[in-house]
Amino acid sequence: MVKRNILITGASSGLGEALARYSASQGCNLALVARRLENLEQIAEQIREQYHVRVEVAQLDVSEHDKILPIFMGFHDLLGQIDCVVINAGVLSLRKLADHRLENDAHNFNINVISAIACSDAAQHLFQYQGGGGQIAVVSSYSAFIALPKAASYSASKAAVASYFNAIRPMLTKRNINVTILYPGFVKTDILGNFKTSSALLAEPDHVAKLMYQAIDAKKAEAIVPPLPWKILYGIQQVTPNALLRLASRWI
Repeated sequence: MVKRNILITGASSGLGEALARYSASQGCNLALVARRLENLEQIAEQIREQYHVRVEVAQLDVSEHDKILPIFMGFHDLLGQIDCVVINAGVLSLRKLADHRLENDAHNFNINVISAIACSDAAQHLFQYQGGGGQIAVVSSYSAFIALPKAASYSASKAAVASYFNAIRPMLTKRNINVTILYPGFVKTDILGNFKTSSALLAEPDHVAKLMYQAIDAKKAEAIVPPLPWKILYGIQQVTPNALLRLASRWI
């Protein structure tokens, strides 16, 4: 990747943090946002010291949609042209079926879908201000393909965000804005919380972040990361979806 400026949301932990660190190792300057400013500032200082790149940070709760564009524009003032916006901030809220409390479901959709759309709108405004062109990378999930039995609304929200960005891709392509949709499998990050799954399926965030970076660098339309075992499972799902769902219910 030619040295460039990358903006990453949800960068204070998990895949966002890992992607920030790997991008910096490749010489990229960073604009990082997250709710937890103290964590973010510590990460930024470590990256500056280790990789000698520019790192700017800002506190942002992506559910506060009116604050997104001013912060994105502020990064342009600090770093110059922003070449890629990585929409990574997300949540996984669980609830038992029919417990009559929809707050967790609403939270999943508000952050994973509506806030992702708000970040995309802000990125498009930013790219237009810069003269056109750019790249939007959005982090969906492998659960967009195979719904997780114990995380129904999370799976649905990740399928929705993938569908949305596939839908706007042709329009953005006309404006020279590339769209990359990333589908991570299970990763050892805090987002899993109390969600239980087989340890054999868990990937290290540093490894997944490297694959994400490579997909973004290559301007791939879509990428399942890591490819194994998830591409194999995807192939099985196309042939025998019910069998795979039964298998998933045993793993998860």
